[in-house]
Amino acid sequence: MKKYEYYQPLTLSEAHGIMARLKGRAKYIAGGTDLMIRVKHRIIEPEALISLRGVEELRGFEYKGSLRFGSMTLFRELERNALIAERFRALAGAVSVLANPQVRNVATVGGNLCNAAPSADCAPPLMVMDAILTLEGPGGVRQVPVADFFTGPGKSCLEADEILSFITVPEMEPHTGMAFFKIGRVSQDIAIVNAAALVVMEGKTCRKARIAVGAVAPTPLRIAKAEEFLEGKKLTPETLEEMACIVESEVRPITDVRSTETYRRTVSGVLVKRAVTQALKNLGSQGNDSEAKAGSVVSRVGHGSTQDRVAGLELLDACAIGTPLRKDVHFILNGHHVFGEVKSHQILLDVLRDTFGFKGAKLGCGQGECGACTVLVGGDPVDSCLYPAFEVSGKTVTTIEGLMGEGNKIHPLQEAFIQHGGVQCGFCTPGMILSSKALLDENPHPDEKAIRRGISGNLCRCTGYVQIVESIKQAALKEERR
Repeated sequence: MKKYEYYQPLTLSEAHGIMARLKGRAKYIAGGTDLMIRVKHRIIEPEALISLRGVEELRGFEYKGSLRFGSMTLFRELERNALIAERFRALAGAVSVLANPQVRNVATVGGNLCNAAPSADCAPPLMVMDAILTLEGPGGVRQVPVADFFTGPGKSCLEADEILSFITVPEMEPHTGMAFFKIGRVSQDIAIVNAAALVVMEGKTCRKARIAVGAVAPTPLRIAKAEEFLEGKKLTPETLEEMACIVESEVRPITDVRSTETYRRTVSGVLVKRAVTQALKNLGSQGNDSEAKAGSVVSRVGHGSTQDRVAGLELLDACAIGTPLRKDVHFILNGHHVFGEVKSHQILLDVLRDTFGFKGAKLGCGQGECGACTVLVGGDPVDSCLYPAFEVSGKTVTTIEGLMGEGNKIHPLQEAFIQHGGVQCGFCTPGMILSSKALLDENPHPDEKAIRRGISGNLCRCTGYVQIVESIKQAALKEERR
C-alpha cells in the first residue's frame, strides 16, 4: 500500500483548513469501507487522508416530525434505532441489508452517499422521502435534494473541498406508507437491483407517489413517469402491472459480471411492484399522526453508541507524540492497556499481528467480505483489514486470544464449536466466533434466522454453516441454563 499522511481533525473548519492547505491532494475518509479498498488496490493514490470520525458537528440525531441526522451516523446505529424501524421503514429496510454486520458497524450514511455508486442502498429510500443534503465548504453552506446529488457513476455535485454534514427527511404526511427491496447475488453483495416506493393515500386513491431504483442507470434513479401514472388512481393489481411496465421502459441498465441488462430491466419492474404493494401494507406505521407529533427525539448518536472510547485514554491520546505519518496509539487490547507507534498507512490487522503478536485475525480477501480478519472494537465486530490503525486510539479491542478465561479456560462458544463440529479447517473460526459473541451479547436468545444474519459477514470455505449455526445455538442454550 502506498504511504500517505493521515489527519484527524476535530472540527469542520479544521478539516476544511487541512484540505485547503493540501490543495486537493487529499481525500476525506468517513468509515472507509469503500475508500480503503480503492487505496489498497491503488485505484486512487491520495497523498493524505482526512478522517471525519472525530468531527462532532457531523454527529447527531433529531426527530421533531422531520428527521435530521449527521452524515457520520453509522448504518449500525440506524439499524438499532427503534424510531427508524417503526416510522421510516424504507430506510430501515435498506440499512438492514447493506453488506454485513462488520461493514455496518463502520460504514456511514454520508460515506455511502458520497461514494455515489449507482447501487447505493440508502439512496432510493432517501430519494422517495425527498431528503435534503446539507453540504458545507469554505465557501458556505448549501442544500441539495438527494435526487439531484448524483451526477454519474462515482460522481456527485459535491465539490472537492465540501463535506456532506447532515441529511434531513421532511415530515411525513398522514396515511404514508413506504418500503424497500433489493436483489443481489448473495446476502452481502451489492445490489443487482434495488428499489424503494412511497405512497400517500386518500382512501383507496393514491394522492402522492415516489418511486426510485438503483443499479439500473448511471445514477440512482427517480421514475417520474411511474409516479405520475400512480397519482390519482386506485392501486389495483392491474394498475401496478402497468406501472411495472413503465419502470422497465424508463431504466437504463447494463450487462456486467453481476447481471444482464435484460434481467435487470425485468426485475426493476418486479421490485417496484413489490415495494408499492408492501408500502400499502405499511400504511399507518409511519407518518405524522397524533402520537408522532406528541413528542420529539433528540440525541447524539455518532460513533459514541458503538466502538466507545475508553475513559481515561483520551488524555493519553491527546498527549501522545504524533505526526500525520506516525503516532503512538493507546488502547485496551484483550483487557490490557497497550500502546505502540503505528504508521499512518497501517491497518489494524497488521498492528495486531505484527506489533502485538496476536495471530488469530487473518488476512483473507482484504476488502471486508470474508470476515477472517474480524475483531471486536467496542464490542462490535469490524473488519480489521480495512480499519485504519490511527483510529484505534482510545478504544477497546478484543481478538480471539482475548476470549481465554481465568486458568486458560476457553470461552463457551469455543467449547460449543469443538463439541458440535463448528471448527473445520479453522481459518474462518476466530472471526466466526467473535461475530457470534457480539451477536449473543446483544441477543442472548437468537433464532436461526438471527444467527445466520449475525454471521453473514463471515465466510466458511469448508461450507460448514450447519455445524456452525448449531454450535451457536448450543452456546446460547448453555448460557441460558447457567
